[in-house]
Amino acid sequence: MTDRRGRGRPSEPNTDTSAAIANAALQRFAAQGFEATSLREIAKDAGVDVALISYRFGGKHGLWKEIVSQAAVDLHDALDLALRERNAGTAQDRLAHSSRAFLAYLLDRPEVPRLLLRDITVHSDRSQWLLETLSLPLHQHFIALAQAATEERDKPPAHLDFRVANFIYSAASTIARRERIGKLVGGMEDDAQFAAALEEVLVEGTLIQ
Repeated sequence: MTDRRGRGRPSEPNTDTSAAIANAALQRFAAQGFEATSLREIAKDAGVDVALISYRFGGKHGLWKEIVSQAAVDLHDALDLALRERNAGTAQDRLAHSSRAFLAYLLDRPEVPRLLLRDITVHSDRSQWLLETLSLPLHQHFIALAQAATEERDKPPAHLDFRVANFIYSAASTIARRERIGKLVGGMEDDAQFAAALEEVLVEGTLIQ
């Protein structure tokens, strides 16, 4: 995870240390959840003193919010790049290309969907933060593309909002639960086959059709 400057972020000479802390925290939070993760574990993984985390991020909750915020920035950077790559295409092309970029991002960073799913179903300030910081902007991105794509079709698909939401959460859940799904469905241990199946089912079967 890149470490970017912004309000409350550490100064440039501390970038590498902050990135190490953020990466260690992301892995721990994604694997164990917020409550089960201690700052001492994160500090040990990052090779820093535990007091440094509180100094840099204001404690565990501040560190968690930083991670979610940075994941949202990185994801939307990837989606914006995908749109620029297909700027001259049809709305349908842009929707499909952006959807594939979203899947590629999650496949490359499976800790992100695991992080999202651990807190989104629990009613707390963290679930609200995830909704406002990550989920809602993501939904707005895809619903705008999907609405533009429906204008090119004779018969718009029903339940467009639901299709978009289902695509986003199904993608996150499927990638986060890949190992478990592999016990039910053969061939999913192959990365290319898993990615192809994911695209065919979720992009072509949920959003596009």
